[in-house]
Amino acid sequence: MSVTSLDVSGRECLSFTVSGPWAHFRRIDTTTEKLTYRIIPRTTVAGLLAAVLGLPRNSYYDLFSQDSSAMAISPQCQLETQSIPILTLPTTASDIKTADGVSGKTVVDPETIAEERKRRTFEYIVDPSYRIDLVLDDDDKFEELTEYLQSGRAVYTPALGKSECLANFSEVKRTTVADGGDLQSITSTVPEEHVVPSPGQPLRMERTPAYMQATDGGRKTTGFISYAYPTEQHQLSAPDADVMTVDGRSVCFI
Repeated sequence: MSVTSLDVSGRECLSFTVSGPWAHFRRIDTTTEKLTYRIIPRTTVAGLLAAVLGLPRNSYYDLFSQDSSAMAISPQCQLETQSIPILTLPTTASDIKTADGVSGKTVVDPETIAEERKRRTFEYIVDPSYRIDLVLDDDDKFEELTEYLQSGRAVYTPALGKSECLANFSEVKRTTVADGGDLQSITSTVPEEHVVPSPGQPLRMERTPAYMQATDGGRKTTGFISYAYPTEQHQLSAPDADVMTVDGRSVCFI
């Protein structure tokens, strides 16, 4: 398990809701069926906010590293999914070619289409909504991100996973992290080792990437986290977790 090492007590926090009509966060443990995580992964939140700031690809991992950032992720909906079959085409560099005599036009060879196109089933989350509480050690980036979200601006179009799943930001506010959260009524994800099941309540678990770092060839995952997540009707109990209070809500930072 991998969680933040940043001390968030008393720190200023940026809280916001990110939502949209659809979301798809591809599970890395699947191949043929394109299943989705229900909770937006920590790495996806980092990429989403990097897009808002206009940071180059693979340049922002230190900003959201284990010792320089912390976030609490609280689902605001039932996280229901719908499976949608989609006809896909290959998009590797060798398959995409430039059309003869047409400037800026790219095509996929018809023979490749006939042989390689496949109908795959993608699992999408319907009307997803998440409340994010973010603490950054970099004060300048914290101020810049706050300004962007409060003004409704973004350098690149924000998306909930796949590029067609457009994201909206709302209820943006600056808050302060306080000690003394309610250990029996946690609204965010909670690391697996701290969760205590409650009779009659479902316990939903996921394991997702948490941290990444740049490499010569691109990037690699350096940490995963397993956690339980609450539903819209039920909250989580974790008597020995490090629970904080943000804007009247009890949350765990990861």
